[in-house]
Amino acid sequence: MLTSSEITRVLAHYDLGTAEGIAATGHGFVNETAVVVTACGRFVVRRNHHRFSLAALQYRHRLIDTLCRRSFPTARLIPARDGSTLVMMDGDAYEVLEYVDGADFDPQRPGQIAAIGAILARYHQAVGDLEAPGNSVLSRYEPTRISALTETLYQRDVMGELHEALAWYDGRAAMLRAVLPADLCTALPHVLIHGDMHPDNVRFVGDRVAALLDFDQVECDARIVDLADAVVGFASMVLPSEATTWGVFRGPLNVAQAIALVDNYGCITPLQPSEVAALPVLIEVLWLRSELGRVISTPEGAPDYHAAVLAQGKRLSAWMQQHSARLLEGWNKAITAQPGALAA
Repeated sequence: MLTSSEITRVLAHYDLGTAEGIAATGHGFVNETAVVVTACGRFVVRRNHHRFSLAALQYRHRLIDTLCRRSFPTARLIPARDGSTLVMMDGDAYEVLEYVDGADFDPQRPGQIAAIGAILARYHQAVGDLEAPGNSVLSRYEPTRISALTETLYQRDVMGELHEALAWYDGRAAMLRAVLPADLCTALPHVLIHGDMHPDNVRFVGDRVAALLDFDQVECDARIVDLADAVVGFASMVLPSEATTWGVFRGPLNVAQAIALVDNYGCITPLQPSEVAALPVLIEVLWLRSELGRVISTPEGAPDYHAAVLAQGKRLSAWMQQHSARLLEGWNKAITAQPGALAA
């Protein structure tokens, strides 16, 4: 956590006055941030995690500057006295951003669901001509990623307690690859995705998005990767059968909200038929990959715990197979009139 002395040293590089009040932020798990009140207003002071190189930080700052110049709602970086937006102290990189007042996402407000689809479309339009940071790899939710994770777990599961569940994941990955092979995934429209579309990174004033925040995960990928993240992050619901499980997710999708989010994206940036057809696959891969990732990241967990995590993935997969036709029918409004829909 940032200390008051560290914040005082950072503010010494700015013409913002001294700290009159400091409060920890309620969001953020990688970087250390604090809300600071000075005579000039409220600001966010951030110490960047060491995993981000100087080049990556500078790229993100250029991106934020471009978004602000293009009137996209996000938190503006405050220049230090020397004009730089990064302050280096003791090997750490600090920055100060304007504080954007707003409320957390409220899933009971349909207007906010629609606003998420719209702001994501606006973001993709705003970055459409920007050069990627050069960190592009295999698409985040390509089905092949599931098999790579199961291979890791097979090697670790020496007693075989999870072999049956992992075999199911492998089989499901093969089915998803048949629907969305690597060449079709590569052919989907790509853009500089936000890469972290979840409620902690959006601030609202009523039903209006006051700011989209946190561009640490930007990379070049299929633009519907952002849509898959947004649908899961903002349009999931809790089912009684899911509420007491150990899985990663609250539950499956609220169909009406998922349709509204994607359709409002399409009102601004229409999707191609191939993208709409691929979206249920990406969401299912997101679910399955995340459950496998939870097991990998908790090697100390008991086999029963790991089995329960993997079981949620199977339930979510079954849910998608039962509801994908209804989702696709609802998402037709987001399609632009272009040929090339993905084969079922």
